[in-house]
Amino acid sequence: MDDLWNKFVDINEKYIKLYHKTISIDQQFIEAKEEYYNLSRSGAPFLSVSEAKKNLAVAQKDASRRMAVALRALETARRDEVKLARQNSGLWWGNYNALVRAFENGRSAAVRGGHTMRRRTAGGNGRLTNTLQGGAAVEHLFDGTLSQVMIREPPERAWSAESRGERRRLQRTVLTATVFVRLGERRNVTWPMVMHRPIPSDCRVKNIVVTRRRIGDRWKWAASFTCTRRADQPPPTPSGSELIAVDVGWRRVPEGLRVATVLAAGASPRFIILPPDLIESFAFIDELRQRVRTSARTGLELLQNINSDSFEQPYQDLLATFQSKQEEGFAHLKKFCYSEFFTKQSREAVGTKISSWRLDYIRLARWLSNQQRKLVARRNNIYQNAVIGVIENACKLIVNDVKFGEIAARERPSKDAKFFPRRANYYRVVAAPSELVRCLKFQAFKRGVAFEKREAINPVGCPECGSAARRTRADAWPQICARCGISFDQDIAVCKSLLLPEM
Repeated sequence: MDDLWNKFVDINEKYIKLYHKTISIDQQFIEAKEEYYNLSRSGAPFLSVSEAKKNLAVAQKDASRRMAVALRALETARRDEVKLARQNSGLWWGNYNALVRAFENGRSAAVRGGHTMRRRTAGGNGRLTNTLQGGAAVEHLFDGTLSQVMIREPPERAWSAESRGERRRLQRTVLTATVFVRLGERRNVTWPMVMHRPIPSDCRVKNIVVTRRRIGDRWKWAASFTCTRRADQPPPTPSGSELIAVDVGWRRVPEGLRVATVLAAGASPRFIILPPDLIESFAFIDELRQRVRTSARTGLELLQNINSDSFEQPYQDLLATFQSKQEEGFAHLKKFCYSEFFTKQSREAVGTKISSWRLDYIRLARWLSNQQRKLVARRNNIYQNAVIGVIENACKLIVNDVKFGEIAARERPSKDAKFFPRRANYYRVVAAPSELVRCLKFQAFKRGVAFEKREAINPVGCPECGSAARRTRADAWPQICARCGISFDQDIAVCKSLLLPEM
């Protein structure tokens, strides 16, 4: 299946070149592209480069619209080549259809994000997909009436036994599934399986996917079942009666990093705070990222100084091609570490020093990736639990509409916008306030709670006299009113201003 995936990548790269060749004859696109590159190379202000980049994207979209007929013909030709490659792959239809769907989904995301599709290396990882056309009832998985898949049904105590060990033992079963059919002969494979949870009886099973991944020196197998069920009834009218305002942002406080202030009408304020150990873990991520960059610089220097003529073909050409793409930097280096130059040559042929560096670099890169994934998951879990508590008794949620994108664009000093301090930007990345707003919106929709984003008055007035004048800086905490002299929490004052029109 890796060969078919890599064939799809080759086809995709071919038609990306044809796409750029087609729209590059448009005069407006050429002018916008030249303007963007000239500003980027001349060290122009950040906002000017950003505006030129937006103009380039608009020009590209307009050029694509004007050349829609030619581009549609290219897309039709690409799909025909994909179909031909799929038919000539020799794979079973269930596997190649799933591979095509996965590639097209990944390609759509790559096009939107401006990325490219990656090739797969032969490492033994794989996936088998068994599609049940029209779906099948859950009971048919266990009674043997399906020719493509069957599971030995666990006993009822597998889900209700008090002891976790007993539940684990009773959940052990076997999965039998068809992996291919050739010349009318069906090949079935049976795996031992631990069924972690029951499949709801009112579902219809659509797909069974069996995956194999290498974890260290062993293989890890997993099976997932894709099911569909009738949509639930729309959420009922919320039973809560609280009108809640939320001011989202980030502020360093002794307890950690305050990400949101929550205020219900007539109640005391509450705060969503990220704990200090999470902030320290994000600092460790920065340290790891710096170590990865240092290792990457070392690797680039080593590989650039090697004489490519000392290697046999095709490894000589692989190294020469890498050395000619020095300007692509770290992204190209990471891809090269998984290329055939390392995977198909012995340690002695590559060189002990370079081989040792590669192992250290890959270890660091994986460590960084795993740490980032775990930290983000932990932060999102904190947000999820906090948000559920926030809207438990709410009838309406009003969130301060802070323009986080505009704040992020002020990371560098410029004449066009106020400078945004580097440390404050670091806390913005740690807090990820947009993720918290997304959680608030999702949970409100799920529970039928009205959700509204409203821009608060900036600067907010003093809660006592209403004056906007301050003795303190705008980012100070607490604030001190210049007229009446009282100190107050600006975040709480913002929430009160959001609630005021509703009172």
